[in-house]
Amino acid sequence: MHNTANYDKNWPYKDIDAPFSGDYDGIDISKHQGKIHWDILSKNKHIKFIYIKATEGIYNEDPCYERNVSEAKKHGLLIGSYHFLSKNFSGRRQFNHFNDVVDKEQQDLLPVVDVEDDGTLGWSKEKIQTELNDFIDACKEEYGKAPIIYCSESYFKDNLSPEFDNYILFIANYTGTPLLPGKPVYDMWQFSKKGHVPGIWNWVDLDKLSPNASIDNLKLPSNTD
Repeated sequence: MHNTANYDKNWPYKDIDAPFSGDYDGIDISKHQGKIHWDILSKNKHIKFIYIKATEGIYNEDPCYERNVSEAKKHGLLIGSYHFLSKNFSGRRQFNHFNDVVDKEQQDLLPVVDVEDDGTLGWSKEKIQTELNDFIDACKEEYGKAPIIYCSESYFKDNLSPEFDNYILFIANYTGTPLLPGKPVYDMWQFSKKGHVPGIWNWVDLDKLSPNASIDNLKLPSNTD
């Protein structure tokens, strides 16, 4: 049972003073966006998809997850869920936690596993790859496909290349288009962590699809028709 008692469901109380962003295909959200005004957000023609933080480690569930999923589905938006990989637990145990929290029937898009220094600091490259592989294997057993891998451009170069070149890659780079070593190209690009969109009164991550990718590339196998 997750505890939301200390989370203020009405925060933030006013919109940030910034111009609205443009030129994006999707956003990813968590408790850091606070209360979202879904009636406004759902009218945003830029948004083709939304990724929603579900879990972290084996105990933590984002306190806004259930509300965000419910509202997004109610407003007809395409959604997927993501897990933040933590160094304290095995990859398979972490997928099991993700799977316990996420209702697969509500998902339109493949899961995302978020791997970054804040989560895996202290793990060797070999350990990162072993636990990520275990998470991926468990996801394949449940969803029939591997999850999308999210990380920064530098994290991919330092820890995942070339062993993970052939996965769907969601790459963060806030200074320019991702350039990955060897053959791989990004499928999704998180190009800003300071986006401002109607209906969200705090900064939000902004994402673009690669010119070579479409939303169909991200859909669960049962949702591609």
